[in-house]
Amino acid sequence: MNLIDILIGIGVVQGVVIAGVLLYVRSDHRLANSFMAALVLATAALLLQRLLIRSGVFNDYPQYSLLLQQLRFTWAPLLYLYALSITGAKINYRQSWHFLPAVLFFALNNLKFWQLDADQQRLLTTHLWSFLGSSPSTETIIWGFMGGFWRILIESHFHMIFFVAQSAVYCFLVLKLIKGHNQRLELHFSSLEQMNLRWLRLLTISFLVFLVLLLLFNRIPLLLNLYDVSAPLANAYAVLLVILFYGLAVSALLQPSLIRGVVQALESEPKWEKRQTHPPQVSNSEVSNAEVSNGEQEPSSEQESASHTHSIAVKEDEAESDGKYKRSKISNEDGQRSRIKLVEVMQEQELYLNPDLTLPELAEAAGLTAPQASQVLNGQMNQNFFSFVNSYRIDLARRMLLDPATAEMPIVELAFEVGFKSKSSFYDAFKRVTDMTPTQFKRTTGN
Repeated sequence: MNLIDILIGIGVVQGVVIAGVLLYVRSDHRLANSFMAALVLATAALLLQRLLIRSGVFNDYPQYSLLLQQLRFTWAPLLYLYALSITGAKINYRQSWHFLPAVLFFALNNLKFWQLDADQQRLLTTHLWSFLGSSPSTETIIWGFMGGFWRILIESHFHMIFFVAQSAVYCFLVLKLIKGHNQRLELHFSSLEQMNLRWLRLLTISFLVFLVLLLLFNRIPLLLNLYDVSAPLANAYAVLLVILFYGLAVSALLQPSLIRGVVQALESEPKWEKRQTHPPQVSNSEVSNAEVSNGEQEPSSEQESASHTHSIAVKEDEAESDGKYKRSKISNEDGQRSRIKLVEVMQEQELYLNPDLTLPELAEAAGLTAPQASQVLNGQMNQNFFSFVNSYRIDLARRMLLDPATAEMPIVELAFEVGFKSKSSFYDAFKRVTDMTPTQFKRTTGN
C-alpha cells in the first residue's frame, strides 16, 4: 500500500464520518443535510471502488466490479438538490428524475456484465481499468463476447464524457441559483455574511476544478493510450476529493448558522413582494423633483432586479389564497414623499451603522410598510435595500479615510465602525461603489 492508497483510504473513512455528522447533528434543515450526506457517501463509495481496484480485490470478486460505477452520476444532481433545499425551494418526488441517468447506466452496465462468466468479467475489467494496450488477440476475445455495440460504447468513453457534461451543466445551474438567491437577499438585508452561500459557491467551483483535473489526468491520457491506473497523476482527481472532504467537515460545523440565516431571509421577505411582478416606474423628471440636497448620494442608474427562487412561487400561491396581503401601488406623489422619509431617517438616525439592519426595520423607522419601502427603493430610486444602505456606509468610510483624525485607523476597525460585519464585505462594497479598494482610495487622496 503506497501513499495514494493511504490518502484514498483516509478519504473513505472521513466521508463516512462526515455523512454521519450531517445526518445526526441537530440542524434547522435536515433535508439539506440529507442531500449533502448522500453526496458525501456517494463520493466515498467511488473512492472505495478506486481503492479496491488498485488493491486487486475485484480479481477475486469480479461480479461486483461495476456496482459502484454509476454513483458518479448522482453527484451533480445531489449538489443541485442541496442548493434548492438550502435556498428554500420545495422538494417533492418529481425531483427524482434527476437520478434517471444513474439508474439507466446501472442497468446498461450490469445487465450485460452479469451474463458473463468470471473469466470474461476479469478480462473485461482488466481491459477497462488498465488501458495500457491489450494484445490484439485479447481484444478479439473481449469484443467477441461483448459485441460491436459495447466496443463503440467503451472505446468512445461515453460514460465519462456524459458525466463531465452532466456535472458541468449542474454546476452552472447551482451557481446561477446562488446568484439569484443573493440578489433576492439584497432586497431585504444589509449584511449577507450568514446567508450568501459563499461556501456552497466555493464547493461548486471546486467541483468544476475536479472536472478539469479529471480531463487532464484521466480522460486525455485514456484517449492517447497513455493511462496507467497506478500512476500518481492518474489518481490526482481522487486526491482532490479527499481534500474536498476536509472542506465538507468544516462546513458541517458552520452549516447550522448558515441555514438560520437563510430561514430568516425567507421568513422576513414581505409577501407583497412575491405578488408584485412589475414594480411601478416613475419618470426621470419626477424623480429629480424629489432629490434631497443634504448629502444624499446619487443613486446608481443600473436597475437591481430581484431574482426569485422556487420558494417564492410556492409562497406566492399561499399569499394569494389567504388574502391577507393586498397588492397596492404607491402614487408618484406618495412615492416621492416616502423617498424623502427614507433618506431623512437614514441620515438623521444613522441606521446604516447597525450591521444587522433589515428592510422591515428601516420601513418601520420611516413610518412605512416593508412592501412600500421596497417599492420606493426599487421603483423610484433604482436601488435595492443592500446597495442603498451600503452607499451610506461607504460614504462615511470615505469621509473617515479623508479625515486626519481617523485616516490611520486599521481597515478592519474602520469597517466595523461604519456598519460592516467583516473586512471582506467592506472591501466588496467599497469597490462596487468607488471602483477601487480602500487602500487604493487612500493612496489616490494622499493619505
